[in-house]
Amino acid sequence: MYQELATAAQRGDLSAYHQPEPAPARASKSVFAGERWRLVALDAAIIVAASFAAGSSWAPALIRAISTVLVFAAVGLYRTRLHYSALDEVPRLLLGVAVVLPLGAWLPVPDLMTPKLFVAAPIAWPAAVLAGVLVGRAVAYQILNIRRRRLGGESTLVIGTGDMAIRLTEVLVEDRTFGLAPLGLVGAQPLTEPALPAPLLGSADEIETVVAKYQPRNVIVAYPGPGDAELVGALRQWRRLGIAVYVVPRLFEMALGRGSAELIHGVPLVRMRPEPPRRWRRAAKRLLDIAGAGFGLVVLSPVFAACALAVRFESRRSGVLFKQERIGRDGKPFTIMKFRSLTPASDTESQMKWNIAQDDRVGKVGRILRSTSLDELPQLVNVLRGDMSLVGPRPERPYFVEQFTRTYGGYMDRHRVVGGITGWAQIHGLRGDTSIEERTRFDNYYIENWSLALDIKIIVRTFTSMLSLHRR
Repeated sequence: MYQELATAAQRGDLSAYHQPEPAPARASKSVFAGERWRLVALDAAIIVAASFAAGSSWAPALIRAISTVLVFAAVGLYRTRLHYSALDEVPRLLLGVAVVLPLGAWLPVPDLMTPKLFVAAPIAWPAAVLAGVLVGRAVAYQILNIRRRRLGGESTLVIGTGDMAIRLTEVLVEDRTFGLAPLGLVGAQPLTEPALPAPLLGSADEIETVVAKYQPRNVIVAYPGPGDAELVGALRQWRRLGIAVYVVPRLFEMALGRGSAELIHGVPLVRMRPEPPRRWRRAAKRLLDIAGAGFGLVVLSPVFAACALAVRFESRRSGVLFKQERIGRDGKPFTIMKFRSLTPASDTESQMKWNIAQDDRVGKVGRILRSTSLDELPQLVNVLRGDMSLVGPRPERPYFVEQFTRTYGGYMDRHRVVGGITGWAQIHGLRGDTSIEERTRFDNYYIENWSLALDIKIIVRTFTSMLSLHRR
């Protein structure tokens, strides 16, 4: 029976499941597009109206509106959500209003300058905003739910065919206010449930083919399903293509903490961070790189000059800088620069010799530069050019990239971002002759969990390590 059903699914004959054939391509409109901007406009209008009602002029009203909206965005009131509930937003709303509470004192209303009302104004204004936004959102959420029902939801693929996957699919098919419309499921045909709530589109081995064919906007990973090792690479690739990935956390019945999970009739879904990161995140990292590299070149210019003179003295006729081809973001080659610690006998040696730490040709200056990582200083120029970042996976030579890609799973995933002068792996001692498998795991962890705070932590740890204050 199973073989017949699987063969029918591969042929596209889904009559055995008593389900209609899904659309072969992405046909649904983006349900979530524009929702956050509608909420931004609504909140701004409420704040301006509250200010005008208190007798404020245009300038203070606009300042309050812009400031409050920015704070609301920071606390997550404009994040994409599957389920809208005004009551669920109360904690974030209280936090946002508490942050902007001083605005009532900073911008007193001219008509309320009498002693009695001056005390009440800073309290009355946030209270009015809180009540107005809460009521406004309760109405807006009903309207947005009606819009989602009308649009029908975004095309969604459910990975897994266990009880959890079937339960989620049934809920999403019946309730379109979640904004997700299941195209079908991928996995083994369940023996106890031949009539699925959506078509079985293929087996676990055909996941990538199914995604390429139906081009879903969203993917839900439920369990039991394919093994994690089989899915990691594919999930990273789908996120880079703009597909939103939701995961059902294991052991969710236990008290694991809510975090960013959203409940679908009692089943939590956690949305994985989009990849590549949103534009503001990329812009923030680039600004940190430019500021850090520029500052470093200015402040460390005496050190830079001293290193150059020392290298010139030791290398004699050879150039001060050593240039070498490395592989950067998306597999694109670029030329990296370092202070010369050794002159290779040939280009082949330069590209294929793994480590020169024990090479007798490395002089005293070269060993000092390598042990203190001062030989990496010229890469600040690479950072300014945009070839590298201050923090990221260390870029490697083409020969070794090819070798490691064939040997270690997930190695090429390191190239989703720009390579760095230092990185998460390096501050944990993974440099030189250390495990490539562990480096790969550390680098991919950094990419998945990137933040400006993490970059700053890595930079500080790198400096303390160079100064021998902290070594790991």
